[in-house]
Amino acid sequence: MRESAHGQQSSFALWLRTGRWPDPDASAAIERKFNPWHDPDDGRFTFADQGRRYGSGSAGSSASGKPRKRDKVKPGGGSFGGAGATGAFGKPLPAKPEPKAKPKPTSRGGRNFPGWLPATPAPWPKPRAKPIPIRPAAPSPWRPVERNGYIYHLDDKGDPHEIDVPKLGTEAQTPRSRSAQRNAGKPDRLPTDDGGHFIAHRFNGPNDAFNHFAQDRASNRGRYRVVEQTWADAQAAGKDVSFKMKIDYPTGSRRPDFVHIWYSTGGPTVYEKIDNRPGHFPVKPQVRRKK
Repeated sequence: MRESAHGQQSSFALWLRTGRWPDPDASAAIERKFNPWHDPDDGRFTFADQGRRYGSGSAGSSASGKPRKRDKVKPGGGSFGGAGATGAFGKPLPAKPEPKAKPKPTSRGGRNFPGWLPATPAPWPKPRAKPIPIRPAAPSPWRPVERNGYIYHLDDKGDPHEIDVPKLGTEAQTPRSRSAQRNAGKPDRLPTDDGGHFIAHRFNGPNDAFNHFAQDRASNRGRYRVVEQTWADAQAAGKDVSFKMKIDYPTGSRRPDFVHIWYSTGGPTVYEKIDNRPGHFPVKPQVRRKK
């Protein structure tokens, strides 16, 4: 069955090429190719429907009965004749001149830069910086109050948090306020506290309540007094004293824990931190001298 199928394919292929069906009895059919179309003038093979057809059944006659001449081939035209025929090529066209090659860019300054790049590249443009809006300064939570040349920065309760002293006074010009001393720091005042002054009376400290605070007795009669005496000695030596004071309060309390002082007596600034916490400094008992 496989051979019969192969034989049918071969017969069909032969019929497509030659137009005839092979003899099935022939064991080895010889395939012959035949082009029935010829030019009657020169006898060359032509394509179908050109020239005259010669073959079985219509030998020496064309399909239309009239000889049809194909177009004459001009000498050197470059076209071929019919299938299998020879033909002449035309004269070759003149070669186009090749374009001149562009000269290769040379390196500039001893550096191998491409021709389209400068030896020194231009600086990259800086982006325009957007102006930063200036934020308004936050208002201070404390209000400044000036007394006797000293500036107190008070909170909403009237307690000072900062004190600026451009020049310390040398003598008192206002009387003391005993009531301000008794009520200083209340209701957070302790039984072991004194009614102290941020700026002492002898330095012309004002008698307002904001110049008084609940001061630990040991601190008032100890380190704080030592610092005040240093100021007095400097004034006696003809020196000016200036300082800035900062007061720290516990949350919700009117009794300070620490008093920070930066003072100058004409030389370098000296820093003092006064601890006002209760019981931090033991109170030394006073010993009476025998007369």
